[in-house]
Amino acid sequence: MARPRFANLDVDTRYRILETAAMEFASRGYQGVSLNQLLDRLGMSKGSFYYYFDDKADLFSTVADLAWAIFLPIEEFDLEEFNAENFWPSLEALMREMRSRIRANPWLVGFTRLMYNPPDIPGVLDALSEKFAEARQWQAELIERGQAVGTVRDDLPAGLLQALLVGADEAGDRWVVENWERLGEVEVERIFDQVFGIFRRMLESPP
Repeated sequence: MARPRFANLDVDTRYRILETAAMEFASRGYQGVSLNQLLDRLGMSKGSFYYYFDDKADLFSTVADLAWAIFLPIEEFDLEEFNAENFWPSLEALMREMRSRIRANPWLVGFTRLMYNPPDIPGVLDALSEKFAEARQWQAELIERGQAVGTVRDDLPAGLLQALLVGADEAGDRWVVENWERLGEVEVERIFDQVFGIFRRMLESPP
């Protein structure tokens, strides 16, 4: 992650740096991005860069952290507030918020491809492994909460339900980001709604 002093920059400057880096990584791949070219795009000197980041891998990991926070804003949801009435509507709202954020941050699609096919760089792999672990932990807690309030089936172990959800979720994400450019907005909306319906039917308590 970026050095703590990076947080002292104003929000717009931080976002501009990370968005520019994300677009470069997405279009050229990690190995294809020259640090010198990237610094030229950012309008930064090497001294300024190393004041905020350890190296290119550190920058990539920082972009990944931003992408994750935008794409899956799980910290904004308190699972303790989920109940039998709002469980599925809340998750549907989360899916819609994700779609809105992707449209507002189009670089997310290309960068997400890299997160699913990361460079074999220890610092990068460690950072992404941590983010995927956080997401899986949240999914586990979500399923447990759903079972507790009676909206998620309990005829199967929670761990098995999570494994099924993780597999389907990752497969869906990979397909969407690989095919995003050929999908129109209406088709994206339809696919997201259909996929959410599949997840719900898979997890929902049987009548």
